[in-house]
Amino acid sequence: MLSEHFVASIGVPLKPPASNVAKDAAIFIHEFQPLQAPRTIFKKSATPTNCLAVSRSHIFAAQAEKAVVHVYSREKGNQEATVPFTERITSIALACDETVLVLGTAEGRLFLWEVASGRQISTTQAHLQSVTKVVVDPTQNFLLSASKDSTVHLWSLPALLSFSNAGVQPSSPIRTFTSHRAEVNALDVGHSSSFCNIAVSASQDKTCFVWDYHTNTVLRTYLLPAVPTCQVLDAADRAVYVGYEDRSVQQLSLYSVQNVALGSAPIQPPASSRWLPSDKTAGAVLSVGLSFDGCSLLTGHESGSIFAWDVAKAGLTSSLLQAPLPGPVTNLSFLPISGFTNESHSKLKVPNVVKPKFGAFDNANGAVPGNYTLNVELNSNTSALEQSSFQETLTAASFPVSMLDEGLSELLSWRSGNARPDASAEKDTGDFMALEDESEQPRQLSLEEQNVSLQAELEALRSLQRASFEKMDRINAERKALLEREQKRLGRRMPNGTGATNNGADRVDVDVDDSSSSDG
Repeated sequence: MLSEHFVASIGVPLKPPASNVAKDAAIFIHEFQPLQAPRTIFKKSATPTNCLAVSRSHIFAAQAEKAVVHVYSREKGNQEATVPFTERITSIALACDETVLVLGTAEGRLFLWEVASGRQISTTQAHLQSVTKVVVDPTQNFLLSASKDSTVHLWSLPALLSFSNAGVQPSSPIRTFTSHRAEVNALDVGHSSSFCNIAVSASQDKTCFVWDYHTNTVLRTYLLPAVPTCQVLDAADRAVYVGYEDRSVQQLSLYSVQNVALGSAPIQPPASSRWLPSDKTAGAVLSVGLSFDGCSLLTGHESGSIFAWDVAKAGLTSSLLQAPLPGPVTNLSFLPISGFTNESHSKLKVPNVVKPKFGAFDNANGAVPGNYTLNVELNSNTSALEQSSFQETLTAASFPVSMLDEGLSELLSWRSGNARPDASAEKDTGDFMALEDESEQPRQLSLEEQNVSLQAELEALRSLQRASFEKMDRINAERKALLEREQKRLGRRMPNGTGATNNGADRVDVDVDDSSSSDG
């Protein structure tokens, strides 16, 4: 049977917990369907907004006003480690198949912690003020960081994690989005893995931008009715749900407006798209979560209440909790659905996290250091074919062709995203969200088509390489035959083997008359 759960965390408690809530309870995992009931509770945590990250095996919770991250084991149900950092953590996110934890700090810096090895990487002070949100795109190649300084930076994850950058100046952002005029409170990335993916950001200046982070091109500009506090993007990138300080939530449809030039005309959403709960004591919306099917929206409020909304009916369904949580619901998100017959699993599992060791692997000179160790296990659900492929790759003398093809495909995606935005920004490509005049727009290749094209180019290069090697072999063979033939001619002209010639005419005859053979 399929089951769907959501996880919620609270900040600093405002009141004693209710009788049905355990003491010091701070992180809650609830079953949303088929039954609505609490399942797991983790204690001793006060988590600010955007400071909770949940993997298949662990929960990472940055602590309010502290430079500390609590790590909880989901399998054991207890706190596994307390990890200190040099700066106060203001936002976190998981990357690289849940093996890297990205942390934004109050000083405007980014920390990247490989939880399976303990390697920690730090950037320079990228933002002038604290980082409010970090997100990773679906390709795991790009990292976006929003800040109170009104900017959003785009980073290359492979460049940040590369050993070639160890001991040198850390990488700089690829580009910066600067259309906001106040603190960026919310940031999300679309779910597409193509080159035309989108980012959505909302700011205290009451604006929400939908933009292409590959080119920094604004596609939509929404004028919001109040100060936004949080947002969530639909799984199919159809709408954005924004929570406000006045306890309301609003649905911004990405396809409701047609024939709007690229971000030129700001859009003011209709009043009917704004939903307001009947409970006037709920307080500001601090977190939002959307179900797998996109039909149910959850909002976490400052009073500790969690409300469920019916997206189709645009109305409040009910309060999910019998009693509010003992603190403000700062983080709220749905977990992946479990129970599918062909449920996909991660190939790697991190049984225990390794505390960060800053600078331990910096002296690598571009190569992986000898003391670098990964503490990972192959998932028991990994098929025999995948395990055999992994073993073959591990023991092979060189990289397999399939791995090279996959790497070239990722490199092509990275280079496309790293392209200079000047040329793309100057061209009026139209509004890719508009539903009309689609035939006039250049068709974007799908990921499968791009892979097929790249593999065809790779095969053509290999054929050219083979032809070049064959031609070089033929040229070498012909050269060798000519040398042997010339040596025989010289041997017939010099029977005594002294190497001397009678006069210069013999030399002229050798140099010029290459067409003569054994006629003597």
